[in-house]
Amino acid sequence: MVEPGIIVEDTVTGVNAVMKPRMLRTIAWVAAFALVAPVLADGGDARAADDASDPGSVVAAATPSATPSPEPTTSPSPEPTVSPLPIPVAPDAETPEDTPEAPDEQPSESPVAPDALVQTDAALLAAVPSAGRVTGVDRWGTSVAASKAAFPSGARTVLVAEGGSTVDGIIAAGMAAGLDAPLLLVQSGAIPASVQAELRRLAPDRILVMGGETGVSRAVFTALGQFAGSVARVTGTDRYGTARLALASLGRSFDTVYVAGGTALIDAPLAFATASATARGALLVAGTTASADSATVAALRGVGARRVVIVGGPASVTVAYAASLQTAGFTVERRNGIDRYGTAILLAREVPAGASRAIVANSLSGPDTAVAAALAGAAKQPMLYAMEPCAPDSIAGHLAQAGLTVTGVGGTTWLSNDTLAGRSCSAVKAEREARLDSTIRSTMARYPGSYWVSVQEIGGLRQSVRIAGSTPKEPASMMKIYAAWAALKRVEQGRASLGMRLPSGVPLATCIHVMIHVSDNYCHTDIVHWIGLAEVNRMIRSAGFLNTHYGPVAPGVSVLYAGNRTTTNDLVRMMEKLNDGSVLGKKWADHLLREMGSQIGRSRIPSGIPPGVSQSSKPGALWVASGLMQNDTAIVRGPRATYAISIIGDNSPTKAAHVAISRAVYTHLNGAFGTAASYPIQQMVTKARTELRSSPGGPVVAVAGAGVLLEQLESERTWYQVQYGSRKLWVPYTALRDR
Repeated sequence: MVEPGIIVEDTVTGVNAVMKPRMLRTIAWVAAFALVAPVLADGGDARAADDASDPGSVVAAATPSATPSPEPTTSPSPEPTVSPLPIPVAPDAETPEDTPEAPDEQPSESPVAPDALVQTDAALLAAVPSAGRVTGVDRWGTSVAASKAAFPSGARTVLVAEGGSTVDGIIAAGMAAGLDAPLLLVQSGAIPASVQAELRRLAPDRILVMGGETGVSRAVFTALGQFAGSVARVTGTDRYGTARLALASLGRSFDTVYVAGGTALIDAPLAFATASATARGALLVAGTTASADSATVAALRGVGARRVVIVGGPASVTVAYAASLQTAGFTVERRNGIDRYGTAILLAREVPAGASRAIVANSLSGPDTAVAAALAGAAKQPMLYAMEPCAPDSIAGHLAQAGLTVTGVGGTTWLSNDTLAGRSCSAVKAEREARLDSTIRSTMARYPGSYWVSVQEIGGLRQSVRIAGSTPKEPASMMKIYAAWAALKRVEQGRASLGMRLPSGVPLATCIHVMIHVSDNYCHTDIVHWIGLAEVNRMIRSAGFLNTHYGPVAPGVSVLYAGNRTTTNDLVRMMEKLNDGSVLGKKWADHLLREMGSQIGRSRIPSGIPPGVSQSSKPGALWVASGLMQNDTAIVRGPRATYAISIIGDNSPTKAAHVAISRAVYTHLNGAFGTAASYPIQQMVTKARTELRSSPGGPVVAVAGAGVLLEQLESERTWYQVQYGSRKLWVPYTALRDR
């Protein structure tokens, strides 16, 4: 069993702690570690994109972290990963979080625990980058670009982490300034060609590998020996143990240590970058546990810490955890802004005066934040966060006030040119909204009819366009969204159940389904009269939809031509509130959105977006005095932006206009695309051998086999009318499935 700590192995000779002559000339090993831990890997990356520093925020699982591989702004082809080294090539994959691995099987000699590297060559000190953007074709290339920007003359020490394990890169960032070392990312099972070339250029004496073998494999660890005199692995039983070892490995005392929670990795990059830039310590902690464990307290005492600065809010490091550090004898402070951008500004102000560059990353890109943190620390510049389209107003203001120019880490997928120019989100939002408004109006002008349009971006810049959006109009079957919402609200309140039967004898769940799925008018009327017209209207008003109401009709009479009214503004507000669960609990809101996602009327908004893009929609069409109205409302979940859109068309509108408006909005928010999604007129297919009837429940007049494609025409509650050859026949809805 190997001893705990950092293992230093000469990967060329296989002998522990054998330093090559060049290394012996340039570095000095000093005191051994104060803290030790078993040599096991911390396998991963907590991929939470929510803001641990935002007050009241909920830590949520993130969308895929990392710089896209390859990043689409540079090259459509990924960088070659097959190298002349005998290393297996592994795909770019995210590493499971905190996956334990077997101990490193290092040679049995006692390991040497290296301390601070004594830098003797001033030419190899980190430089302040001068580029406005540091990026590559992928995450590995981005780390190479950062290394070139800060270490143009080479480096004695290089830090290496696996590109899918953001946490290991962040921990490495805390060592960057102390070791004057760049951070390079590798694959778990291969060294990308660009990284190999950079290692040759840097010509380091030593490489420190962060994390265990579930991150950087044994094969890669061994192969790294071809680029340096010695390769060491810094790893503990988990990310917290690795962070403790990294802190101790710097071999010096720190009066102040920055502490960040290790669950949502939003605050940690800022903490480790600032600690490195200010020659202070940094530590990752399990801040949601009841109190600091003995190993954490020992790690802080081991480096002589008297002051602990907690980065982030109580969602990341709890009040009780902070109190336990005070009880242990440390002075405890907290840096927590109103959001992640405010927290970044608080920490940026702690970097000594004289900084000229802000190292900026998008907090949603894990590898970019790790590379940015290491770059900021090594170059002793502040690190800030920004959004893809712009610099949040607080960030833009700080950049202007501090006189900082921007070096962005990552491609245009994550940071636009406006962001790098420090343009505020207020200015960019106003500009983009004006452009979207103009685009929609010019699109509408190419088609006959009159159109009322509302668009609301959900998240991001929250771009909003309203074209006559407050004008009450006949919504046709889009009114069924309100009926379904009201019914599910009663279920949520315990006043009804999905299994209960309506007066028509149809279960409530079934009526909601067919009312949305094929826009059944009978179930629509059943649901509204079951709740009561007055009560439905009261619920609608109470929920804040002030320009929406059902018209008066006698009990049992169809509500189809009742004089119903709503606005596109109210409809996009409803979609937004369903999305965030504020108008209906998440369980039931998701239920309704799933129903809308499976409905078959997709010839308007859904036909103007790319294939495979998630959407939930409800169209409507109705003959009125001015002709056939054409309407649609949807929430569209694009790769860069989610948005709600509602279109009402009157005076002989066309489906083509809806499609064109939909495409224009999608392109504005998510980028241009090729062929849009298309849906066949035969939307349904028989599940098995199916009897077709002349009327709902009537005599059987034909039999269709399994897998027969059918166009659905009309409905009467649980019976669907379909086109079967030249005949219009009826089948139970349960006999069909969506094509």
